[in-house]
Order: sequence, then structure tokens, then C-alpha cells
Amino acid sequence: MNLVATVRNSILALLLTEAASAAPKEFVPATPPTKSEWQYFHKMTATKLTELWNFQAKRGSSTIGSWAWQWRLGWVKQCTIHSMPQICPQILKEALKDDAMVVRAEAATALGKINRGKPNEQVVRELADAYRDTRNIRNGTPLFVCDRILEALHDIGGQKSLATASLLAKRDPATSKYWSLISRSKN
Repeated sequence: MNLVATVRNSILALLLTEAASAAPKEFVPATPPTKSEWQYFHKMTATKLTELWNFQAKRGSSTIGSWAWQWRLGWVKQCTIHSMPQICPQILKEALKDDAMVVRAEAATALGKINRGKPNEQVVRELADAYRDTRNIRNGTPLFVCDRILEALHDIGGQKSLATASLLAKRDPATSKYWSLISRSKN
């Protein structure tokens, strides 16, 4: 190895060591992220995110529900950006049933984006089950998460997905009108 390569490798090793020491290793998933944790989290690669998930799972945070809602929302968004087949299916499935409506809505949107144009009966069933979640209705009126689920089903496409969305939307005049609107405009 020549001197230039040795120096370059030494500098690279130093930079990687510095970056690793700057990483928030001891944050607590059950508490909201600090600004630096949040910034670091959103710069992580798919590999580092998977390592973080697995590290926290070994420490007892093996479900998305054990994280603060901000983290749960962040994980859903990261699953939309990065392909992480080892962890994202579990995260998104759990997020559709989350206590926080904003997390449920974001999970529906993520599933629509990830599966756009790729009909998947299991995902369609999960979205339909999420639509029927009683927490998505207030005073008899479907909340915005129902609209997000209909959009996701539309994005996924395919006969089963579109038929399911049409049946779900017919349960309420507002969602029926919304489904009619997106069915015409999102082609």
C-alpha cells in the first residue's frame, strides 16, 4: 500500500470513528427525540437504521408501540424512503394499528407509496382492517385517516384493492364522495 492510500485510509477511519461517536447511542425510544437525535435519525442509511432497530429490539423495544409517537412517525417515514425488508413490514403493520391517529394515517400513506401499482392482497386486507378501526370514526364521521386509507388502496390499484376501497367508501356519504373524486382524478 502506498503512502497516499495509507493516509487516505487513516483519515477515513478517523472520520468514521468521529461520526460513530457523534451518533446518539443511548437515546431512550420511549421518550421523544432530541433535536440532534432527530437530525441524526433522518440522515441514517437503511443499514444503520436496521442496526438501530435491532439494537433497540434486543434492549426491549421490539415493537413500534414501545417508541414515543414521534419516533413511530419517523420510523414509518423512513420505511417510505428506504427499503428495509427485514424490519419495515412489521413496523408498518403495527403502525396501522397505532394509538396515534397521525401514525396510522402515515402508515396507510406509506403502504400506498411502497405498493403503488403492485396489488398485494395481504396489504389490502390490512388497510381494510385499519379502515374499520373504530378509533378512525368520531361521532359517526370518518376521520382523515380513512381518506388516507382510500388513497393508499387507490395507489396500490388492482381489482381487489379498488373494489375493497369502493365498498369501504360506501359506508359514509363523505367518504363515498371522496372516493368518487380520487377515482376520477388520480388515474
